[in-house]
Amino acid sequence: MKTITGKCGMCYACVRECPVKAIKVVAGQAQVIPERCVACGHCIQVCSRKAKMVQRDVEKVEQFLTSGQTIACLAPSFIAEFYPVLPGQVVAALKILGFAEVHEVAFGADMVTQEGRQYLKEAGEKRGFISTPCPAVVNIVTKYYPHLIPQLVPVVSPMIALGRYLKKRGGPENSIVFIGPCIAKKAEAQE
Repeated sequence: MKTITGKCGMCYACVRECPVKAIKVVAGQAQVIPERCVACGHCIQVCSRKAKMVQRDVEKVEQFLTSGQTIACLAPSFIAEFYPVLPGQVVAALKILGFAEVHEVAFGADMVTQEGRQYLKEAGEKRGFISTPCPAVVNIVTKYYPHLIPQLVPVVSPMIALGRYLKKRGGPENSIVFIGPCIAKKAEAQE
Protein backbone atom coordinates (compact mmCIF):
# COMPACT_ATOMS: atom_id res chain seq x y z
CA MET A 1 0.00 0.00 0.00
CA LYS A 2 1.19 3.49 -0.69
CA THR A 3 -0.15 7.03 -0.62
CA ILE A 4 -0.50 9.00 -3.83
CA THR A 5 1.26 12.23 -2.96
CA GLY A 6 -0.99 15.25 -3.21
CA LYS A 7 -4.27 13.33 -3.09
CA CYS A 8 -4.28 12.92 0.67
CA GLY A 9 -6.59 15.55 2.18
CA MET A 10 -5.43 15.03 5.77
CA CYS A 11 -8.83 13.75 6.87
CA TYR A 12 -7.07 11.13 9.03
CA ALA A 13 -9.74 8.49 8.24
CA CYS A 14 -7.08 5.91 7.45
CA VAL A 15 -5.09 6.80 10.57
CA ARG A 16 -8.19 6.41 12.77
CA GLU A 17 -9.46 3.30 11.03
CA CYS A 18 -6.25 1.25 10.68
CA PRO A 19 -6.77 -1.77 12.94
CA VAL A 20 -3.04 -2.08 13.68
CA LYS A 21 -2.09 1.63 13.73
CA ALA A 22 0.23 1.23 10.74
CA ILE A 23 -0.28 4.72 9.28
CA LYS A 24 1.47 7.93 10.23
CA VAL A 25 1.28 11.47 8.87
CA VAL A 26 4.50 12.82 7.36
CA ALA A 27 4.58 16.29 5.79
CA GLY A 28 0.78 16.38 5.63
CA GLN A 29 0.47 13.00 3.91
CA ALA A 30 -0.75 9.77 5.53
CA GLN A 31 1.86 7.10 4.91
CA VAL A 32 1.79 3.37 5.58
CA ILE A 33 4.46 2.01 7.91
CA PRO A 34 5.42 -1.22 6.08
CA GLU A 35 6.81 -3.06 9.09
CA ARG A 36 3.51 -2.56 10.96
CA CYS A 37 1.12 -3.09 8.03
CA VAL A 38 -0.71 -6.42 7.79
CA ALA A 39 -1.97 -5.70 4.24
CA CYS A 40 -5.65 -5.92 5.16
CA GLY A 41 -6.59 -3.13 2.73
CA HIS A 42 -8.92 -1.34 5.13
CA CYS A 43 -7.13 1.98 4.55
CA ILE A 44 -8.02 1.80 0.86
CA GLN A 45 -11.69 1.23 1.67
CA VAL A 46 -11.96 4.17 4.09
CA CYS A 47 -10.03 6.70 1.99
CA SER A 48 -12.64 8.98 0.42
CA ARG A 49 -9.95 10.80 -1.61
CA LYS A 50 -8.68 7.60 -3.25
CA ALA A 51 -5.21 8.51 -2.03
CA LYS A 52 -4.23 4.95 -1.11
CA MET A 53 -3.33 2.44 -3.77
CA VAL A 54 -2.04 -1.07 -4.13
CA GLN A 55 0.92 -1.91 -6.31
CA ARG A 56 -0.32 -2.61 -9.83
CA ASP A 57 1.22 -5.52 -11.66
CA VAL A 58 -0.54 -5.22 -15.03
CA GLU A 59 2.70 -4.49 -16.89
CA LYS A 60 4.41 -7.46 -15.22
CA VAL A 61 1.54 -9.75 -16.25
CA GLU A 62 1.66 -8.42 -19.83
CA GLN A 63 5.38 -9.20 -19.85
CA PHE A 64 4.69 -12.74 -18.59
CA LEU A 65 2.12 -13.27 -21.34
CA THR A 66 4.60 -12.35 -24.06
CA SER A 67 7.58 -14.24 -22.66
CA GLY A 68 6.37 -17.77 -22.03
CA GLN A 69 3.71 -20.03 -20.60
CA THR A 70 1.58 -18.12 -18.12
CA ILE A 71 -1.02 -19.76 -15.89
CA ALA A 72 -3.94 -17.94 -14.25
CA CYS A 73 -5.16 -18.93 -10.79
CA LEU A 74 -8.64 -17.61 -10.03
CA ALA A 75 -9.83 -16.93 -6.49
CA PRO A 76 -13.21 -18.58 -5.82
CA SER A 77 -14.79 -15.12 -5.61
CA PHE A 78 -14.33 -14.60 -9.35
CA ILE A 79 -17.87 -15.87 -9.89
CA ALA A 80 -19.32 -12.94 -7.90
CA GLU A 81 -16.87 -10.37 -9.29
CA PHE A 82 -17.68 -11.06 -12.92
CA TYR A 83 -21.41 -11.76 -12.50
CA PRO A 84 -23.48 -12.11 -14.71
CA VAL A 85 -20.68 -13.47 -16.90
CA LEU A 86 -20.55 -17.26 -16.71
CA PRO A 87 -17.44 -18.97 -15.28
CA GLY A 88 -16.67 -20.58 -18.64
CA GLN A 89 -16.75 -17.17 -20.30
CA VAL A 90 -14.20 -15.83 -17.79
CA VAL A 91 -11.91 -18.78 -18.52
CA ALA A 92 -12.34 -18.28 -22.27
CA ALA A 93 -11.54 -14.56 -21.96
CA LEU A 94 -8.35 -15.33 -20.00
CA LYS A 95 -7.26 -17.80 -22.67
CA ILE A 96 -7.92 -15.20 -25.37
CA LEU A 97 -5.68 -12.81 -23.42
CA GLY A 98 -2.91 -15.40 -23.67
CA PHE A 99 -3.07 -17.51 -20.51
CA ALA A 100 -2.11 -21.09 -21.33
CA GLU A 101 -4.10 -22.56 -18.44
CA VAL A 102 -6.68 -21.35 -15.94
CA HIS A 103 -7.13 -23.00 -12.53
CA GLU A 104 -9.37 -22.33 -9.56
CA VAL A 105 -7.61 -21.73 -6.24
CA ALA A 106 -10.30 -23.95 -4.72
CA PHE A 107 -8.12 -26.87 -5.87
CA GLY A 108 -5.37 -25.45 -3.65
CA ALA A 109 -7.88 -25.35 -0.80
CA ASP A 110 -8.44 -29.08 -1.21
CA MET A 111 -4.70 -29.69 -0.93
CA VAL A 112 -4.41 -27.44 2.13
CA THR A 113 -7.36 -29.16 3.81
CA GLN A 114 -5.66 -32.54 3.42
CA GLU A 115 -2.41 -31.17 4.89
CA GLY A 116 -4.28 -29.52 7.75
CA ARG A 117 -6.15 -32.73 8.58
CA GLN A 118 -2.89 -34.66 8.66
CA TYR A 119 -1.32 -32.06 10.96
CA LEU A 120 -4.28 -32.16 13.36
CA LYS A 121 -4.26 -35.95 13.33
CA GLU A 122 -0.57 -35.96 14.29
CA ALA A 123 -1.17 -33.28 16.97
CA GLY A 124 -3.36 -35.72 18.89
CA GLU A 125 -5.00 -34.17 21.93
CA LYS A 126 -3.34 -30.77 21.54
CA ARG A 127 -5.93 -27.98 21.02
CA GLY A 128 -6.21 -24.26 20.27
CA PHE A 129 -4.90 -24.10 16.72
CA ILE A 130 -5.31 -21.18 14.36
CA SER A 131 -5.99 -22.22 10.79
CA THR A 132 -6.78 -19.66 8.12
CA PRO A 133 -6.27 -19.10 4.40
CA CYS A 134 -6.07 -15.35 5.12
CA PRO A 135 -2.55 -13.91 4.98
CA ALA A 136 -3.70 -10.77 6.83
CA VAL A 137 -4.61 -12.91 9.85
CA VAL A 138 -1.26 -14.69 9.67
CA ASN A 139 0.44 -11.26 9.45
CA ILE A 140 -1.42 -10.05 12.54
CA VAL A 141 -0.36 -13.11 14.50
CA THR A 142 3.29 -12.96 13.42
CA LYS A 143 3.65 -9.19 13.92
CA TYR A 144 1.46 -8.51 16.92
CA TYR A 145 0.92 -11.79 18.74
CA PRO A 146 4.17 -13.72 18.22
CA HIS A 147 3.43 -15.86 21.27
CA LEU A 148 0.61 -17.41 19.19
CA ILE A 149 2.87 -18.43 16.30
CA PRO A 150 3.12 -22.02 17.63
CA GLN A 151 -0.68 -22.19 17.39
CA LEU A 152 -0.69 -21.44 13.65
CA VAL A 153 -1.22 -24.60 11.64
CA PRO A 154 1.97 -24.75 9.53
CA VAL A 155 0.21 -25.09 6.19
CA VAL A 156 0.47 -22.60 3.34
CA SER A 157 -2.54 -20.81 1.91
CA PRO A 158 -4.52 -22.34 -0.98
CA MET A 159 -3.01 -19.78 -3.37
CA ILE A 160 0.57 -20.75 -2.45
CA ALA A 161 -0.27 -24.49 -2.47
CA LEU A 162 -1.72 -24.27 -5.98
CA GLY A 163 1.17 -22.11 -7.21
CA ARG A 164 3.74 -24.59 -5.89
CA TYR A 165 1.85 -27.51 -7.41
CA LEU A 166 1.70 -25.81 -10.82
CA LYS A 167 5.39 -24.88 -10.71
CA LYS A 168 6.33 -28.44 -9.77
CA ARG A 169 4.06 -29.93 -12.43
CA GLY A 170 4.98 -27.60 -15.27
CA GLY A 171 8.43 -26.37 -14.38
CA PRO A 172 9.85 -23.26 -12.75
CA GLU A 173 9.87 -21.36 -16.05
CA ASN A 174 6.07 -21.08 -15.97
CA SER A 175 4.69 -17.78 -14.71
CA ILE A 176 1.80 -18.01 -12.27
CA VAL A 177 -0.67 -15.12 -11.94
CA PHE A 178 -3.16 -14.99 -9.08
CA ILE A 179 -6.40 -13.17 -9.91
CA GLY A 180 -8.46 -12.23 -6.87
CA PRO A 181 -9.63 -9.42 -4.61
CA CYS A 182 -7.28 -9.95 -1.66
CA ILE A 183 -4.62 -7.32 -1.11
CA ALA A 184 -2.80 -9.39 1.49
CA LYS A 185 -2.28 -12.11 -1.13
CA LYS A 186 -0.01 -9.73 -3.06
CA ALA A 187 2.29 -9.41 -0.07
CA GLU A 188 2.09 -13.15 0.55
CA ALA A 189 3.07 -13.94 -3.04
CA GLN A 190 6.05 -11.57 -2.86
CA GLU A 191 7.30 -13.30 0.29
